Amino acid sequence: MRLVIILLSVFFVLFSFSPTLVEISQRHLVPQNRVFLLEHNYLFDYNFYLSRIREGYEGRWQVTEKYYNQPHPPSLMQVVYLYLGKVGVFLQITPTDVYNLSRIFFGFLLLLATGIYCLKVLPGRWGLVAFVLVVTAGSWPIPMTINGSPRFGTYMGWWSVIDSLQRITHLPHVLIGQLMFLWCIKTFSQSTQRGLKRILWGIIGFAAGIIFPPTLVVLYTWFGLHSILELLSILSNNQKQKKMKVWVKDSIVPRAIFTVLSAPSLFYMQYMFTILPWSALALFDIQHRIPLPYREYALALGPSLPLGLVGLALAFERVEKKLTPLISWILAVGLLFLVFERVPQQSPLRFTEAALHIPLGILAAFLFRQLWHWATRLKVSIVSWGIRGMEAIVIAGVILLGVSVMVSMVGWLTDQVVARREGSWLVPIGAQVIYPLKDFMDAIYFVRDNVPRNSVVLTYITAGNYIPAYAGQYVYIGHANTPDEDTKEGIARQFFAGEMSPTIANAFLQREHVSYIFFGPQEKEIGKRTELTSVYPYLSKLYENPQVILYRYK
Repeated sequence: MRLVIILLSVFFVLFSFSPTLVEISQRHLVPQNRVFLLEHNYLFDYNFYLSRIREGYEGRWQVTEKYYNQPHPPSLMQVVYLYLGKVGVFLQITPTDVYNLSRIFFGFLLLLATGIYCLKVLPGRWGLVAFVLVVTAGSWPIPMTINGSPRFGTYMGWWSVIDSLQRITHLPHVLIGQLMFLWCIKTFSQSTQRGLKRILWGIIGFAAGIIFPPTLVVLYTWFGLHSILELLSILSNNQKQKKMKVWVKDSIVPRAIFTVLSAPSLFYMQYMFTILPWSALALFDIQHRIPLPYREYALALGPSLPLGLVGLALAFERVEKKLTPLISWILAVGLLFLVFERVPQQSPLRFTEAALHIPLGILAAFLFRQLWHWATRLKVSIVSWGIRGMEAIVIAGVILLGVSVMVSMVGWLTDQVVARREGSWLVPIGAQVIYPLKDFMDAIYFVRDNVPRNSVVLTYITAGNYIPAYAGQYVYIGHANTPDEDTKEGIARQFFAGEMSPTIANAFLQREHVSYIFFGPQEKEIGKRTELTSVYPYLSKLYENPQVILYRYK
């Protein structure tokens, strides 16, 4: 059965990655004045992660914020990408390859771990059914027609982490966090840890808190709720005193050790959030809080939500101990939704990344298994066969519906590939998708090869986003992690529009430690200018092509 799980995991990972493979196969169709770049997810965040990977190529052991131009202490924020960059150096592959191979590798590991857990909770064929239900669990479909062909839309399609196709090979750090969370639940649902294993799991927990802090927040909540359910079960037992001692020694103590050893990672992150530029990330979440639309989220979970909740009620009523961790999982996420509605530092939307489709899918399979067993025990064989036949049709229908939504998502993502090469914007910005101009990237590659890594380059938004990812220098603006980004955008706009006097501009460039100015398509568009030396005579040209001028400032 495990071999089937492995094969299915490979299939679904390739299925999820197929839009990327389509994009690679069509790279020859990119216009000659554009450069093919394999960009994933939201462009500005993708370049942000790519900049971290590049730092691993530079030999760093801690992360420095390339989207901030003032001196600052390094940190462990997103350090997993930096270390993935070191793997890329060892394998002699590009940062882009590192990112996409990480999506495949950790996506496969997460599916494999999910499959193993499904077989542990529901041995045999029902574990396999549970795995397929989990993987294909997706939104209720929204029927529509695109260019004369039928296709399904999805609820909360703007939040790709819960999309059934995209989540399989989503952001590497999210996949790693979900993998650690799942394996911790599997481990701490048992009472088998001894000695050094408890210390080892504490170290793993510390790493989880650094890589993806919500992992620990959900896990600690799960600890509390699961311990309460276990305690209630023990108190209802005739040998409660004896069982209580065993429970404390084998369950509570390992969880306590894990918490003590892993919690410092959250304290560390909280401390770093008080220091510039790292505080910008926390401030951005507060200032751009995204509400969780609960009705739409329920629809985005699709059939797995009602089926899983009925399975949960049945498991709770039957006191199925193997399923108690799944019940605690769902309750923990629900509780965090309620709590973080009132905590301004974080939106409850963040906890949709807790992979709720996994416990819901397994509990749905449990419901189907119990109905199947009930039908098998019926004395009238024709009725028994009829009920089981209808149940098999329902299971197949739910899976087919999920696969159909995934196939439609392949269509949507493939359409995005076409839009990327047919777009006419000079540079991408915001949600626009387009391959960058060749002259634009040639200038950035010149910066990569000829400008010192510790230099600060003044640009506007798009070039500022690309330079840390593809060249490695610091920039004045370029990402939401730039402190006071909105104010800085206004100042940069004034500079490129030529609205600063030479004296004020000179003081500005010195204050911000700027050594180079990237004057590309977006920067030229701001003031409808073709050069800057007539306004700021102390700038000298270092590089020029039809779209970009790179100035040196001394």
